Amino acid sequence: MVLSQRRGYLWLAAGLIVALLAGLMAFIFLQRAALAPQAAQTVARVPALFATKDIPVHTPLTAADVEVRQVPAELLAQDTLAAPEDAVGMLSTTGIAAGEAILSRRLIAPDYVGPRVALSMAPDQVAIAFGAEDLLSTLDVYQAGDHVDIMVSLDPDKGGSGPEAPLQTLTALQDVRVAAVMRNSAAEGKQGSVRAILLAVDPQDALMLKHFRDAGAVADLALRSPAAEGEFDVNPVDTDYLSSRYDIVSWRGAR
Repeated sequence: MVLSQRRGYLWLAAGLIVALLAGLMAFIFLQRAALAPQAAQTVARVPALFATKDIPVHTPLTAADVEVRQVPAELLAQDTLAAPEDAVGMLSTTGIAAGEAILSRRLIAPDYVGPRVALSMAPDQVAIAFGAEDLLSTLDVYQAGDHVDIMVSLDPDKGGSGPEAPLQTLTALQDVRVAAVMRNSAAEGKQGSVRAILLAVDPQDALMLKHFRDAGAVADLALRSPAAEGEFDVNPVDTDYLSSRYDIVSWRGAR
């Protein structure tokens, strides 16, 4: 009988141990389940800029094109923008899909100056280069975003030297935007000298200017005021114009 009582106590103790272990496991499981949402809430979130709609290439971004979202930092590229003011007014250099993060590498300033100048030009324009031979270029007056008029003088005979020479001076194009000012390399801390002026023009106008250049025309740029609007009313200048304006009788007689 004593032996059977001992066996009963052993089974009772074993049952208690199993119950205690089961309770402990349940407690641990409940603790983990309660802490899981808290752990999820501790994931670092940062503000990031996202596109609210599809943005085509070469489109100026507006405030309506972007929105700020709070997202886990580890999901973002290093150059993801965080504030609308970092993107508004910039040009897209590639298409950006709705819901896509706005990256600085895909934007460019409208007045960008550098080797990727084509990205800041209108799609229906091309860039042409004018060497920095004119006086205003050597004085380093031009800046990207300025507007200029292109003046040319052309002597079809290339040999006349008197009043009879058919020299024509005219304004070939007006209100042309300076796309970039290209400079020579310079020592550290100093700005290089102007090498060329890049102008954004219509493709047909680019062909016309090339024809002038190939025909031996001499070209100069005239800087326009930022307040200037439209085109100036100017007339081509030749010996007839000068004779009439200044009443040069000898030139009239020479004809």
